[in-house]
Amino acid sequence: MRKNYALLLIAGAIVVAAVIVFVGSANHAGSAAPGQPAANSTSLPPGHPSVGPTGSAGTGQAPDYSEMIATLRAKLDKNPSDAQTINALGTAYFMSEQYDKAQALFMRALRLRPGDPGATVQLAMVYHAGGNDARAKSLIRAVLKKRPKFQEAHYDLAIIYFSQGRLDQAKAEWRKTAAIDLKSKIGRQAQNFVDMMEGRAPEADSSQD
Repeated sequence: MRKNYALLLIAGAIVVAAVIVFVGSANHAGSAAPGQPAANSTSLPPGHPSVGPTGSAGTGQAPDYSEMIATLRAKLDKNPSDAQTINALGTAYFMSEQYDKAQALFMRALRLRPGDPGATVQLAMVYHAGGNDARAKSLIRAVLKKRPKFQEAHYDLAIIYFSQGRLDQAKAEWRKTAAIDLKSKIGRQAQNFVDMMEGRAPEADSSQD
């Protein structure tokens, strides 16, 4: 069964922002906001604003990443062993909810770069989206065993805990994420979640990174 958790998709949106830059087509790919299919508001910490794309609330429709996917596929055709492009294409498929294709690409990236932490964590979130939290957590914990300060791993582990209703563990992982680098976008987002879970208003993010 598929899971569309708003927090998972916020994390994906952060990654997609980097993908758009990587593709080099921000002018047209960025015109489709890195939105997400609407998720149940109970997936979010108290007080968090809606993260669904404008006008899509309750539709369950994925945003259109077809242009981004086409651009990345063309780039990959020219260099089939480019792990960075493989990961970027996997992320685009993930955000368009084409989970089987995303999984295949992240596994392909891992064959080229065994143990790559980014591809491993992204693959884990594909399993989470498909309802296999046990496998997702196992992959993330393996990454953290080798790289205990890998921010994305802590952040995404928090997402899984939160989706399971394990709020104390989710908050602990978001605290770790923020402590590693509060200046990064993912670090600030993690701190915002902690603040909201503790009844504090999140700080406005005026950065441009």
